[in-house]
Amino acid sequence: MAIDVEVVKDLLLKMGFEKVFMIEKTYNCILLLGKLKEIDMLIGIYTGEISLYAKIIKSEEILEPHWKCDYLEYFPQGLYAFSQSKNLDELVQNIVAKAEVITKRGSALI
Repeated sequence: MAIDVEVVKDLLLKMGFEKVFMIEKTYNCILLLGKLKEIDMLIGIYTGEISLYAKIIKSEEILEPHWKCDYLEYFPQGLYAFSQSKNLDELVQNIVAKAEVITKRGSALI
Protein backbone atom coordinates (compact mmCIF):
# COMPACT_ATOMS: atom_id res chain seq x y z
CA MET A 1 0.00 0.00 0.00
CA ALA A 2 1.47 3.33 -1.05
CA ILE A 3 1.09 6.10 1.49
CA ASP A 4 -0.41 9.29 0.07
CA VAL A 5 1.88 12.05 1.36
CA GLU A 6 -0.58 14.87 0.69
CA VAL A 7 -3.37 13.13 2.59
CA VAL A 8 -1.09 12.60 5.60
CA LYS A 9 0.13 16.21 5.49
CA ASP A 10 -3.45 17.53 5.32
CA LEU A 11 -4.56 15.33 8.23
CA LEU A 12 -1.62 16.44 10.39
CA LEU A 13 -2.32 20.10 9.63
CA LYS A 14 -6.02 19.68 10.45
CA MET A 15 -5.14 18.05 13.77
CA GLY A 16 -2.88 20.82 15.02
CA PHE A 17 0.51 20.69 13.31
CA GLU A 18 1.61 24.15 12.19
CA LYS A 19 3.82 23.01 9.30
CA VAL A 20 4.59 19.69 7.61
CA PHE A 21 7.30 19.02 5.00
CA MET A 22 8.29 15.81 3.24
CA ILE A 23 11.97 14.91 3.71
CA GLU A 24 12.16 11.49 2.06
CA LYS A 25 9.94 8.94 0.36
CA THR A 26 10.88 5.29 -0.20
CA TYR A 27 8.92 2.22 -1.26
CA ASN A 28 7.57 1.60 2.27
CA CYS A 29 8.19 4.86 4.14
CA ILE A 30 7.66 8.58 4.12
CA LEU A 31 9.70 10.84 6.39
CA LEU A 32 8.11 14.12 7.38
CA LEU A 33 9.32 17.12 9.35
CA GLY A 34 6.47 18.69 11.29
CA LYS A 35 6.13 21.53 13.76
CA LEU A 36 3.77 21.21 16.72
CA LYS A 37 3.72 23.82 19.49
CA GLU A 38 7.06 25.26 18.37
CA ILE A 39 8.79 21.85 18.48
CA ASP A 40 10.13 20.32 15.26
CA MET A 41 9.56 16.59 14.98
CA LEU A 42 10.55 13.89 12.55
CA ILE A 43 7.73 11.52 11.67
CA GLY A 44 8.55 8.33 9.84
CA ILE A 45 5.48 6.52 8.53
CA TYR A 46 6.03 2.91 7.53
CA THR A 47 3.95 0.29 5.74
CA GLY A 48 4.10 -3.08 7.46
CA GLU A 49 2.61 -6.32 6.20
CA ILE A 50 -0.62 -5.93 8.15
CA SER A 51 -0.49 -2.44 9.62
CA LEU A 52 0.79 1.10 9.33
CA TYR A 53 3.09 2.44 12.00
CA ALA A 54 4.98 5.63 12.68
CA LYS A 55 7.96 6.74 14.72
CA ILE A 56 7.96 10.24 16.15
CA ILE A 57 11.03 11.98 17.58
CA LYS A 58 12.19 15.54 18.15
CA SER A 59 14.31 16.55 15.17
CA GLU A 60 17.09 17.85 17.42
CA GLU A 61 17.76 14.30 18.64
CA ILE A 62 19.17 13.21 15.27
CA LEU A 63 21.82 15.01 13.23
CA GLU A 64 20.37 16.25 9.94
CA PRO A 65 22.54 14.03 7.68
CA HIS A 66 20.82 11.05 9.35
CA TRP A 67 17.26 12.20 8.59
CA LYS A 68 16.49 9.02 6.64
CA CYS A 69 13.67 6.49 6.91
CA ASP A 70 15.98 3.57 7.62
CA TYR A 71 17.99 5.41 10.26
CA LEU A 72 14.94 6.75 12.09
CA GLU A 73 13.31 3.34 12.29
CA TYR A 74 16.21 1.88 14.29
CA PHE A 75 17.17 4.98 16.30
CA PRO A 76 16.73 4.12 20.01
CA GLN A 77 14.78 7.24 21.04
CA GLY A 78 11.27 8.21 20.01
CA LEU A 79 7.69 7.04 20.33
CA TYR A 80 5.71 4.71 18.08
CA ALA A 81 2.13 5.03 16.84
CA PHE A 82 0.17 2.23 15.17
CA SER A 83 -2.89 1.59 13.02
CA GLN A 84 -3.81 -2.07 12.91
CA SER A 85 -6.23 -1.59 10.00
CA LYS A 86 -3.93 0.46 7.71
CA ASN A 87 -6.26 3.41 8.32
CA LEU A 88 -4.47 6.75 7.83
CA ASP A 89 -6.99 8.68 9.95
CA GLU A 90 -6.41 6.34 12.89
CA LEU A 91 -2.64 6.48 12.45
CA VAL A 92 -2.56 10.29 12.29
CA GLN A 93 -4.70 10.53 15.45
CA ASN A 94 -2.19 8.30 17.22
CA ILE A 95 0.75 10.30 15.80
CA VAL A 96 -0.72 13.54 17.15
CA ALA A 97 -1.32 11.94 20.56
CA LYS A 98 2.33 10.81 20.74
CA ALA A 99 3.56 14.19 19.47
CA GLU A 100 1.59 15.86 22.28
CA VAL A 101 3.43 13.64 24.78
CA ILE A 102 6.72 14.79 23.30
CA THR A 103 5.75 18.48 23.55
CA LYS A 104 4.78 18.06 27.21
CA ARG A 105 8.14 16.51 28.08
CA GLY A 106 9.93 19.64 26.88
CA SER A 107 13.67 19.19 26.64
CA ALA A 108 13.79 15.68 28.13
CA LEU A 109 15.21 12.97 25.91
CA ILE A 110 12.53 10.71 24.50
